[in-house]
This record gives sequence, C-alpha cells and structure tokens, in this order.
Amino acid sequence: MLEIKMGVAKAGLKPSGEEDILVLAFKPSSFSAVFTQNSLAAAPVIYDRQVIKQTDKISAIVVNSGNANAATGKRGLENAKKMAQLVAENLGIPQNQVLVFSTGVIGVQLPMDKVEKGINQACKNLQQLDLEKAARAIMTTDSFPKYYSSKHTLNGKEYSIVGIAKGAGMIHPNMATMLAYVFTDLDIDNETLNTLMKDITAKSFNSIDVDGCESTNDSFVIVATGESGIKVSEENIAEVKENIEKAAVELAKMIVKDGEGATKLIQINVHSAKENEEAKKVGEAISLSNLFKTAMFGNDPNWGRILSAVGQLHLDIDFSKVKLYLGDFLLYDGEPKEFDREKASEYLKTHREVVIDLYLNRGEGEWTYYTCDLTYEYIRINAEYTT
Repeated sequence: MLEIKMGVAKAGLKPSGEEDILVLAFKPSSFSAVFTQNSLAAAPVIYDRQVIKQTDKISAIVVNSGNANAATGKRGLENAKKMAQLVAENLGIPQNQVLVFSTGVIGVQLPMDKVEKGINQACKNLQQLDLEKAARAIMTTDSFPKYYSSKHTLNGKEYSIVGIAKGAGMIHPNMATMLAYVFTDLDIDNETLNTLMKDITAKSFNSIDVDGCESTNDSFVIVATGESGIKVSEENIAEVKENIEKAAVELAKMIVKDGEGATKLIQINVHSAKENEEAKKVGEAISLSNLFKTAMFGNDPNWGRILSAVGQLHLDIDFSKVKLYLGDFLLYDGEPKEFDREKASEYLKTHREVVIDLYLNRGEGEWTYYTCDLTYEYIRINAEYTT
C-alpha cells in the first residue's frame, strides 16, 4: 500500500491567495526523473540534476507554484537549495533525498521569507495524500486539478499507481510547462525505472502540444516505493509498463484538455508510417499548425490544413495513397472525397474530444499525438499573464 504523506501551505506566491506550497514525504524510494531540454533551465531543474547524480533514493518532493525561480542566477540556485534544506531539516532526512520544483512566472526571485514559512508549515501539517488537494496546490493557470489513481493485480497481489500533474500553457516537448509525479508501490530498481521512463515519456508528455512553446521548469518523476512487495521482473515488466504508461498518458491528456482557453482535446492517430519516429513527426507537425488548430476552434473541417502541415515535412509522402478521417468522416482518399460538411462541422461543435486518423500507407509505424484548439481565450490569458 502506498504511504505518501503530504503537507500544503499558503505562502502568498499566487495572486489568488490559494495554496502554493506542496511537500510530499515517503519512505526512501527508487526513482527516475526527466527534465526540460530548454537551455534556460530553471534553478530547481539545475539543482535536481545535481542531486540525482549523488543519490539512488529520494524520500521527499517540494513544489512551489506561482514563481518559476527561472532566469534567477546564482541567487535562484541558492534558493532552490534552501528549499531542499528546509524540507530535510523538518523531516529529518538527508538533503540529497529531496527534489525541488517550481512553476509560475519566469524572472522573479523567490520571496524566501514567505517560502520558508510555507515549507515549515507544510512539513508540520503532514497528512495522508489527498490527490485532488495536492494537484490544486501546484496549479497556476490550470482550470482544474489533474490527478490519477488506479489499482492492479500481479501474482495475486494488489499494487497501486497514483499521479498528479499541472500544466495548461507553454506546452510542447521537451516537455512542456508541466510538472508531473507518478507513484507506485511496486519494487522497481532505478536502472529499470530509467529504461521505462524513456518510453513512457515519449508516449505521454513528449507527445502533447498546446502552443509549440517549450518551457524552463518541465519535470516528470516516477517514484517506486516497493511497499507492495511485488518485484518487477522480465516476466511482468511489459504489463507494468503498460499500466504506468496509461497513468502518464491520462495525465498528459488532461494537460492538453486544459490548454489555456481550449475547447477541444484533439487526438491525432498516425498510421502506417515508415517507422514510429516518422509517425511521431507527422503527428507533431499537425499539432504545431496554428492554421489547423484555429480551424478546429471554428468547427471547420478544413482538411487541407492537415495535409499541408504534413507536406511541409518534405518526407516524399505519396499523397495519392493517403487516407484522412475526421471522426467517422472520410475527408481524403488520394483525392478529395464528398462528405457532409455540415455534419462534420457539427461533430466538431458537439465533441469535446475530437479524433483524427491519418493513414500514410508506407510502412508499419504508428503514433498518437495530442493537441488542442487555439482560441481567443488563449490570446487573452497570455497577453495579460504578468499584467
């Protein structure tokens, strides 16, 4: 059984005045972590990269929301270290077993007097993990808390997978303005977790887009506490991977669904590419097309915007062999197809989740990419973000 304690506090970092400090505490556990590839990596990302070189176990996570602690120089790095130190002192654990995360506005120093007070309060008020409450504490422009929970059976024993995430804007690999944490009580060693992490991240948080913008603080962590007593082996690793990947994909989809101002989650299934990597590139190209995304917002089944986004990849695709579906509507099959535009538009208007299937008919590669529509509200939110 997963035994994760949490503490939350209001440090005054969010304009809303809502809880903005989260501390998660658990037994020393195996873990794997991946971070943004943005060259302007935030101070907590720099700090955590240093920490994971020194330890194979972590036992606490601290997150502040409302301030990214990014582009803050030496002082910002010292503040990230101070956050870890405060948690370690409060919980009586080694400092190198604490990972630190921040999210919010870039280029503003953390008000450490407020942060220190908030961390101390959170650590003194630990309680059993409440996924919704924990997810709310790490929200910034999110419109709803993102959390996931599932139970599974392996060799007659039950194990759990839970997770929380945040993210709504600046969403594009690698990875997105997002934080995500997935916990399981399985017994998985670090080397195996690192192997799993690569594929799981590729299929989830590295296959989503809201606005094509890569951020400075993106982080995804998988923690395996081992409390179930179920050891992961070659015989069961495929099943375990599938279940952890599902948790990550569901959290990733929530992030896209909450894309700032979004009205639609769009699932792009690319079939029969030369290989999986090509399928992923095609899905990404469609997701990045603002013309396509605005058409989706306007409920316009303008399939030319989809195919032109694919064409600009210069992959020598034979479009005479390509098929394109919007839901159940066949839009293109080597040439334009007659379809009921009014009904196709109604499909877009009435479905919160839209599915596009593109068949390239040139190989066995498959990939699914997730994006959302681009709306007036997205512009308003980001035009006024710091004002």
